[in-house]
Amino acid sequence: MLNEILRHANKYSDGLKKIQARKEQWLVKHKELKAHLEQLADYLDANTTYKQDFYVDMLHAYNEDMHGTCADMPSVAFRSGDMPMLLTFRNSMGERKSYIEEGFSITFSPTITGQILVLLLPHHNDLNKNPPEYSSLAVINDPGELTMDMADRIISNGMEVAYHTSFTGMSEPSDNNDQAETQSPVQRTPIGFKRYETTQKII
Repeated sequence: MLNEILRHANKYSDGLKKIQARKEQWLVKHKELKAHLEQLADYLDANTTYKQDFYVDMLHAYNEDMHGTCADMPSVAFRSGDMPMLLTFRNSMGERKSYIEEGFSITFSPTITGQILVLLLPHHNDLNKNPPEYSSLAVINDPGELTMDMADRIISNGMEVAYHTSFTGMSEPSDNNDQAETQSPVQRTPIGFKRYETTQKII
């Protein structure tokens, strides 16, 4: 029985070694991922028909209590730029208000267990009073096994989901034929407006 208890006690050490190995893998792998996503952003910037621009950001875990960051937990984010919504309001005083849609963000973020959680922050705008929440695209158990082909598939799937949260794609059907795959982890929210009856000439 003592050997059994000792075996359970040693699981903590084994678990700690596994977490440490994952974190060491990520400290190497995130540099490769960042360079790869920068190449992807450059390719999209050069070849897309609409130039919304794409960016790659480096982020670090932040502790609000002491306003510090953790260098051992870098995140890599791939995001798109903002888009004008082609929507302008005017009032009788000549004031104008236009709206933009903020771009999506796909973040490869390490957890305290050393796994990498891939999160999507979808498109959002000031017209939607309920800010969107992050949704999970993937969990990578061993960062060292992440290939750039895998990263490309995750980005592709994430962009497909993100498109349907944009005002440009809210009403469009999914590209996927598989019913299970078309269910977006992000809620689509159509946006409408109150109507104002007036005989005033609208310019």
